[in-house]
Amino acid sequence: MGEFKHLVVAKFKEGLNVDEIVAQVEKMVSDIDSVKSFEWGHDVEGQDMLTQGFTHVFSMTFDDKEAITSFLTHPKHLEFCPTFSAAIDKIVVLDFPSILVKAAVPPPSPQPPPALEETPEAAVPPPSPQPPPALEETPEAALPPVLTSTPLPTPATAAAATPASASA
Repeated sequence: MGEFKHLVVAKFKEGLNVDEIVAQVEKMVSDIDSVKSFEWGHDVEGQDMLTQGFTHVFSMTFDDKEAITSFLTHPKHLEFCPTFSAAIDKIVVLDFPSILVKAAVPPPSPQPPPALEETPEAAVPPPSPQPPPALEETPEAALPPVLTSTPLPTPATAAAATPASASA
């Protein structure tokens, strides 16, 4: 049989420091070796019709049913249970064998470049010379028009063009 899951869905009491409780759960789980993995989350959608007031989920993975039993009877878990129970308003707990339908795809690992094989120089043919690319002839009509400009007057020619009556 495959892995087992321990799923806890909780609604905490109003005015409680939930972050403190979550930190205590994280510490407790970290101290118990039979817990293979631990995840938790907080509902962000807030659709009361669907959540029924539940806000947090805690998921633990175990190798087998015996590992869950070891967790549930572990002194650290038993010590923490009254604290957790006092903090919750509603709770659902499910322990079940996990049936994996689709595994997570691991990120691709970088592949080293292939090693270059050394070949005796006599076996390597010299590179063949490549002719330069042929120039294509462009019809005159396809060329862009040439822009012409009128030279700007120099200061000497601009002064000569200014009428004497304009200066005062």
